[in-house]
Amino acid sequence: MKTRHPLIKKVILFLGFQIALFSSIANESAIAFKAGEKISYDLYYNWGLLWIHAGNAHFSAYHTTYKNQPSYLFSATGSSLKSFDKFFLVRDTFVSIINKETFLPTYYKRIVREDSYWAQDEYWFKNLNNNKVSVVTDCKRKKGERNIDTLSLHNSVTDLVTAIYKVRNSDFSKLKKNERITFSILFDDDDKQYDLSLTYLGKEQIELRNGQKYNCIKLKPQVIKGDVFKQEDAMTIWITDDPNRIPMMIEAKIRVGSLKVMLKNIINPKFPITSLQK
Repeated sequence: MKTRHPLIKKVILFLGFQIALFSSIANESAIAFKAGEKISYDLYYNWGLLWIHAGNAHFSAYHTTYKNQPSYLFSATGSSLKSFDKFFLVRDTFVSIINKETFLPTYYKRIVREDSYWAQDEYWFKNLNNNKVSVVTDCKRKKGERNIDTLSLHNSVTDLVTAIYKVRNSDFSKLKKNERITFSILFDDDDKQYDLSLTYLGKEQIELRNGQKYNCIKLKPQVIKGDVFKQEDAMTIWITDDPNRIPMMIEAKIRVGSLKVMLKNIINPKFPITSLQK
């Protein structure tokens, strides 16, 4: 990729970046969320024996209409705490619009500010008749040329925010332990489709920092080795083992220390969170 991937941003994005839909959603009553749902997360950074509350992330789902089609609008924001800004400042915003009937993305935008780095990307998706999608990309950077292009890709490709909500509609009961699923995602301004995978590791009960325990589905996404991760299996994700499929916790080992994302609050879930253990 042409642009860097800071540590805080990495974890915020990996709430959805490394997971994807295994099948299309045609029946709105079958989906795991509803418009009006809002989820917030706390991000912690560990260095030695010290855990630091470094940032927050927020996700929201809304009803909208896009090009005269009933759609969902997904919003995701990530930011470092003011107390952590002197170490690394993050102010990121992501918006994705998907068609309600096909659950395929139609529009995606991200605006990111990370210290002195700034970027604004927009994607317009147009599904074609041969299982292909035409994606117009318009990417701007604080320094460097504006990159405008048109890509022809398979229509299974998605953006990172849509991937968050798509994975929640997957039927994990059909998967065997250690079964691997492949998927594709667009990210950044390099006009590249990234083919990655997700491994199902079965079920496990986890405990959050507030002492509450949840029955979860355990997933191992493939990450990209490089400046942040030493190994491709450096991350683990837990989502609730109930109809909501809410991401509850993420752990990641990085080159310097480790990162953890934990659920802080959820407003207006579609189903009762039945996996909570008193």
